[in-house]
Amino acid sequence: MRPTTLSILLDSPAVHLFGERTTSAGVVLTGTVRLGLRAATKIRQLHLTFSGELAISYVPRHHSSAGPATRNKRLAKMTQDLILFSVPKLYAAGIHDLRFAFVLPGDLPPTAELLFGHISYSVQAQLVLTGLRSNCVSNAPVVILRCPGEGSQWAHSAFDALSVGTQWDGRLSAEVTHGSCSVPADSTLVLGVEVCPSEKGFSLIALEAVLKEIQSIYASADDHEGAAEVGSVVYRESRLVARKRLAFGTVGTPLDGQNEYDVELLVPPAFAGVQYECESADIKVSHQLALTALVKTPEGLTIEVVLPAHLFVLPQVSLDGVADLPLYELSGDDQLVQSAEPENQPEIYSQSSSHSSHTAIDSQAYVSLTDLPPYSLPVCLSCGKEDISVLQCRRAIVSKSQIPPNAEIEDMCADL
Repeated sequence: MRPTTLSILLDSPAVHLFGERTTSAGVVLTGTVRLGLRAATKIRQLHLTFSGELAISYVPRHHSSAGPATRNKRLAKMTQDLILFSVPKLYAAGIHDLRFAFVLPGDLPPTAELLFGHISYSVQAQLVLTGLRSNCVSNAPVVILRCPGEGSQWAHSAFDALSVGTQWDGRLSAEVTHGSCSVPADSTLVLGVEVCPSEKGFSLIALEAVLKEIQSIYASADDHEGAAEVGSVVYRESRLVARKRLAFGTVGTPLDGQNEYDVELLVPPAFAGVQYECESADIKVSHQLALTALVKTPEGLTIEVVLPAHLFVLPQVSLDGVADLPLYELSGDDQLVQSAEPENQPEIYSQSSSHSSHTAIDSQAYVSLTDLPPYSLPVCLSCGKEDISVLQCRRAIVSKSQIPPNAEIEDMCADL
């Protein structure tokens, strides 16, 4: 049995970043480093590192003969010492738990398992002893999820109801609907389909729903791809996420008046068949839904009526609308800092505990919660107030019916 064991226990299997990348306040990643000693051991250092990387490999569109192109980028690197001594000190046998916290910036891209690479994050703990047993290392993966909120790049469409319709030759109309344009991973998506002919003699042969994922790579300034403009798509790959087909035989079922059907799509779990929506300077992941109705006309012709739609695959927390958002209050320098943690969350200080009666730990691992990135409330473009109520101001300004004749916008904002 190993004389020393080292493990990392995260408080949550995933951390969530809310809102736009450019304005997100970030999040605190917390956990415990568990050190197990079978005998009294001298320890010099316990070093902790949070890191993130993007690694992709692809063949550019116009340079297939040049071989695959690779792109490796460091997204984040933060370090801290939970134990640090110039002269090794003796630690008693037993289990020692040391708390840690990393303040993650709000502009990190989410974790992604891509067809051509990955975006991954991890926490590594390195224990430095003395003598021949010099190092002991442990790693723990960290999953980062982005959750768009009100005012984000997806808010104008991701949380709206899905409704797409079309007509064929003015004689047949079809529509696909759903309560939202967003769907969580590992769920069942139930689509409502309505097919309405304007005359008799039509029959429905089949309904098919297909959900595809499109993954794209953008050109960067570091690429050597000749004419590729920065920000343009240099590579794109797609995969089938889910498919469901309802068949009604070669003759089909007659269509008379308003005909309604339910088509169920089984969306696979995240990172195991589907990837959440993702967009950064390097990559983009999006999803497309296509509902096809195979219809036989009174003349005996077989036609395809296709209804395309953009669908958003998002974390469940985004769709619930209730999440453990960080709490903020004004600090002395007029900037908002995190002042409280979600309920039932352990204190974020580096502490040590031992199952033995004697422990010699002098750790310099106190973590301050005031090191969060600055966070500002939105400012109303009309009255200049910095308050959460400015969102109501904007809604009132857009809705003309709420503006009295000859009223000043500033006066109206003040009354909200």
